[in-house]
Amino acid sequence: MNKKQFIKKLEKNLSGLPESEIKDIILDMEEYYDVGIERGRTEKELLDSLGNPRNLARHIKLESYIKKAEESASASNITKAVLTSIGLSFFNLIFMLPPVAIAASLLGVLFAVSITISAAGISGVAAGLFYPLYSQYLTFTINQAILIFGFLGTGCLGALFFIGNIFLAKLFYRAIVRYMKFNLGIIKGRRQQDGPQT
Repeated sequence: MNKKQFIKKLEKNLSGLPESEIKDIILDMEEYYDVGIERGRTEKELLDSLGNPRNLARHIKLESYIKKAEESASASNITKAVLTSIGLSFFNLIFMLPPVAIAASLLGVLFAVSITISAAGISGVAAGLFYPLYSQYLTFTINQAILIFGFLGTGCLGALFFIGNIFLAKLFYRAIVRYMKFNLGIIKGRRQQDGPQT
């Protein structure tokens, strides 16, 4: 493989990144190549040191997605980063996907529970307000104020639980980003050790 083929494969595998970012990466690769040639390295040595263009593109994409996930917290950014990280190695598939999936499922359940508690509180307050209309059909009596304030407290508890879940989701998000950065550092270190010594 020569420089032109390497750049073409790299560019193809970088699809999904913004065009401006791809152009910057290609310019960096060409500069790396030119500086290496000036220092007396052969084309083969330079291309071997860069490794497989497909794997290099995955690493670059992961770095980009992690950076975007740090700058702007969103589900799409973290999903892209996690999926790219999983694609890098079998290790990530086994040690990253299950914990992330379980934690995301638990967060979903916690949010559903908090919404359910809030909805129960709201419906209970409504039932308390309309208690005089249907109290004649009940075989027991309930103090209307206790009913309203009890369910108002339940609704507030659900709202507080929801807010707590938001903070928990942010912590989870940051933990995933940190883990992916740590993981990328390990992979980069391994890649540098596996590559030819320069």
